[in-house]
Amino acid sequence: MAPGISGTDILSIHDVTKSYGSLPVLKGVTLSVGPGRIFAIIGPNGAGKTTLFKVMTGESPCNGGRILFDGADVTRQPAHQRVRMGMGRTFQVARVFSDFTVRDNLVAAVEARRRAHGEATGPVLAIDPPDFILDEAAALLAEGGLERLAGVEARFLSHGDKKRLEFMIALALKPRMLMLDEPTAGMSPTDRQGIARLIARIRDQRGITVVMTEHDMDIVFTLADQIMVLNYGETVATGTVDEIRHNPAVQDVYLGKEMTHA
Repeated sequence: MAPGISGTDILSIHDVTKSYGSLPVLKGVTLSVGPGRIFAIIGPNGAGKTTLFKVMTGESPCNGGRILFDGADVTRQPAHQRVRMGMGRTFQVARVFSDFTVRDNLVAAVEARRRAHGEATGPVLAIDPPDFILDEAAALLAEGGLERLAGVEARFLSHGDKKRLEFMIALALKPRMLMLDEPTAGMSPTDRQGIARLIARIRDQRGITVVMTEHDMDIVFTLADQIMVLNYGETVATGTVDEIRHNPAVQDVYLGKEMTHA
């Protein structure tokens, strides 16, 4: 377990429901995630994974239930307030400033975090950011393996590098929990393994909790401490990797027999 971790859950959701009109998408979902854990949410297409993410991060309000982040009820808190409380987020399609260089994307994220917390960002009319902001951005470039791309505009990045940049932008906000929606979607096998190593290293070195959806079962089984399986908006099972691998109900709705030996 990563350093600085207590036994209290950092994220708890209780009997959360969500409907779009008359269509129920989440049907009383409950989960809890301990600090410093990697918690994966899996399930077939249409299971409700992305809707659950939107509800947990405040992008979309739930219709019922409660959401607690680090013991505080955030059920009605908007997304930006949850970010200020320490909840980071990435998306299935990477969201970066396309016309900014990689370095400037990270500089902007560092400045945004410091302003949100009332910290110094340097003179208001300065042309260039102060050294302490540039140094932090440089450290993020190195940590994410993006130094060679520092001066490249984000629109010219490969899909994998763009996803990696988005990941580092989220880290620049110094979250206590990272919500990763399909972090390896559309990546090459090499890029997938690279982002998996980065996620594991960030958790181990920083003690950050990770909640993720992911279709690549090799990635899930390698990273996750705990897995929850959704199907049609309901929880099929929650457990360790071994428990999920060998759960007959999970095999029937999602993994298939062959995955128990993967």
